[in-house]
Amino acid sequence: MNEPRFNRLGVIGVGLIGASFALAFRERKLCKEIWGYSLSGNSAIKASELGIIDRKIDTIKEIGEGCDIIVVSTPVLTIPDILRELSLYVSKDTIVTDGGSVKNFVINAEKFFKYKNYVGAHPIAGTEKSGPEAGFSSLFDGSLCIVVETKNTSKKYLKRVVQIWESVGMTVEITSPETHDEIMAYVSHMPHTISFSLAFSVKDKLYNGKKLIKYAGGGFRDFTRIAKSDARMWTDIFLSNKGNVLKAIDDFQKSLEELKKMIENSSESDIFKFLDSSKRALLER
Repeated sequence: MNEPRFNRLGVIGVGLIGASFALAFRERKLCKEIWGYSLSGNSAIKASELGIIDRKIDTIKEIGEGCDIIVVSTPVLTIPDILRELSLYVSKDTIVTDGGSVKNFVINAEKFFKYKNYVGAHPIAGTEKSGPEAGFSSLFDGSLCIVVETKNTSKKYLKRVVQIWESVGMTVEITSPETHDEIMAYVSHMPHTISFSLAFSVKDKLYNGKKLIKYAGGGFRDFTRIAKSDARMWTDIFLSNKGNVLKAIDDFQKSLEELKKMIENSSESDIFKFLDSSKRALLER
């Protein structure tokens, strides 16, 4: 483990995920050098100043030609175009993966790579914070990473990408892009829609001339913590997984409407059963 497994890691998008991946690789001595590239250039400059990356790179071409492992961790809607450009420059010895939380683009993206050396992944780890300064080396420890496989995925590179995500402390499961996106709509994207919506619903409400949110206790703060997440990232996620997110919203609205009717009817036993059933579902997972 102390010997470098790679010569040079290239990180495209040095925000929370990209910076944490770089730090995890550095701490575990899995590569000799780390290059970083960001769409605006700002996060790569900051990451370089913080010592997260060894060198700020100005073009995707340089990353593609100069690195033997590349991780793309930019907003989801930008990933397909980045992969298309990247595919022009990587050699057969380069391994490419990404950290996008929607995977419906993977089937097309695989076609860009003549060596089939791109395999999509989604590390299910993060915080509400963003930027390279939010990164930390243990972000992925003990968390789940979903690596996606299609009928065209290379078994050779699939195995290597699984090993890479395991090497930064993650447990890996393999599934299809379609299954991944449906699952994430319910257990990841939907919680964010609810949290953002709740925060939005009270943001302008006042009591005695003070914003209602000032009276919020721990429950409200815990529930709305993820509404502090990056707005650009989540706009991309909602739009790129639109169909699944809308279905999840419909199912949630039905559930909320059921509870609303129980409260309207003062149905104590039904409310209790609803709450208890919800609690048990969480305890049994």
